[in-house]
Amino acid sequence: MRFAVCDDEKEICRDISEKIKKIYPDASVTEFLSGEELIKSYNEFEIIFLDIELHGTDGMQVATKLRDYGCKAVIIFVTAYENRVFEAFDVGAFHFLVKPVSEERLCEIIKKAAYISCRSENDKTIIVKSGGTTAKLSLGEIIYAEALDHILILHTLKGKIEYRERIGKFEKQTDRTFFRTHRSYLINLRYLEKYTSSEVIMDNGDRVLLSKKKYPELVRSYMNYIRMENKDE
Repeated sequence: MRFAVCDDEKEICRDISEKIKKIYPDASVTEFLSGEELIKSYNEFEIIFLDIELHGTDGMQVATKLRDYGCKAVIIFVTAYENRVFEAFDVGAFHFLVKPVSEERLCEIIKKAAYISCRSENDKTIIVKSGGTTAKLSLGEIIYAEALDHILILHTLKGKIEYRERIGKFEKQTDRTFFRTHRSYLINLRYLEKYTSSEVIMDNGDRVLLSKKKYPELVRSYMNYIRMENKDE
C-alpha cells in the first residue's frame, strides 16, 4: 500500500506517517511539505492524507487539481478547523480527521480507506452519461444516490455526478452492497457510518433519510453485508 502525507508542519507530517507505519509496517509512506510537491507525484499513491490549511496552494485547491489530473487515490483531509469539514466533500474526499489525530481514529479510518482502495479495482462498473459526456464509473466509488425530480445525483468519492435517470432503474444496475433506504435514496453499505430509526449517516458526514418501515430491513441487510465481507477476507 502506497501512502502520501502532505502537511506543511513537519512534526504533524512525521506523526501521521509513524502512526500509519504502526498499522501497516510494510507500507510505503512519502511525506510532502507542500501541495505543489504532491501534485507532481499525484499518480503514485493509493491513499493520500492532505492538510486543508497548507501555505501557498491550500488543500482544497490541491485536491481539485489531483482530481482534474485523474488521480484516483482515496483522499483523507486533515484539519484543525471543523468548520471546513463540509468543503472537503465537494472535491471528492473520502473522510476527514481533526487535529490532533488520535491513533485509534486514524486506525479506524485508514482500514476503511485501504479496504475501499483494494476492492474498488475489481468492482462492477456502469456507464453514466452526464452533460454530453459518457464515462465509466465503478460502483465502489458511489457513496449514495439521490433522486431529485427527474435527476439522479450520484455522491461519489470524487464529487457529484448529475444526470437524467430514474433511481429504480439505477438500482437494478447495483449489487448487494446497495440498499434503498427511502424512495429517493439508495446507499452503498460500504460507506454507512451509523444509523438510527429515521436516518443513516454516511462516512462523508451526509445524513440520508431512512423510512421507518425500512429500518428492520436495513439492520438485517447491514448485518448480512458485514458477515459476507468478513467471510471474504
